[in-house]
Amino acid sequence: MEAARDVSMDMFRGSLDAAASVGRCGEVCCNLHEMEKALRGTILHIHSSDESTIHPANDLLVQALQNLVRSARHTTNEHYSHMLHCWASKLEEDAEMVRPGENGGKYIFLLNNACAVLQMMRRSEATFANEELESWLSSMIERYTKSYINECWVPLNSTLCLDLDEFTAKFLATCGNQMTWKVAAELRYQLREEIVDLIVPPYEVSSFALQANRRRFSGGLCSFRRVIAGKKQKKYTGEELKEQIRVLFEG
Repeated sequence: MEAARDVSMDMFRGSLDAAASVGRCGEVCCNLHEMEKALRGTILHIHSSDESTIHPANDLLVQALQNLVRSARHTTNEHYSHMLHCWASKLEEDAEMVRPGENGGKYIFLLNNACAVLQMMRRSEATFANEELESWLSSMIERYTKSYINECWVPLNSTLCLDLDEFTAKFLATCGNQMTWKVAAELRYQLREEIVDLIVPPYEVSSFALQANRRRFSGGLCSFRRVIAGKKQKKYTGEELKEQIRVLFEG
């Protein structure tokens, strides 16, 4: 991946050097065109990549943004927006190949990369930072977070009213799959808290209602089903679910 990244960066820098002799307005357009060309040349080696991989397109984006700053008098928000859109499209295209078949993996990849660029932008020495770019990246992170939550965790709540044991089994399986996923430190706490807020309150309500029903109808259908199944599922408290969630993404 490093070799492909170096080739793309060399091509990008060479193209920008060639554009230095043209007017500033022409340089902006050339910068945009050459970034698109360089992005098409980047290669993400899927066999050695996972959700924590930082895409080589990130460096291309930062280099292009720095060059736009040098042409500030002729640069508009539309130029910045177009550049970010091209970068995000490349990331989203390659994300489809990260952890194929595993719910949520591609969104964690996208979140890690969007967060990496945002952190670079917030460094004091970053010459390309501005409020519009930060707002755009923050919106990206919010959108990818929502997609991740909807794909991995929202479906679990649909089983709560039907079968608490089925919910518990699916919850533990999801936690087990994602326990070792690598997530940027800035994102871990936020994701865990969103999962807790989504999962734990309705679980506690359903668990309380089930216990009340059992007290009222001892020996009813739920108990009969567990006997037929030949095993008894451990019942978790809301706090125990929180403990499971708060050790997610430890890598």
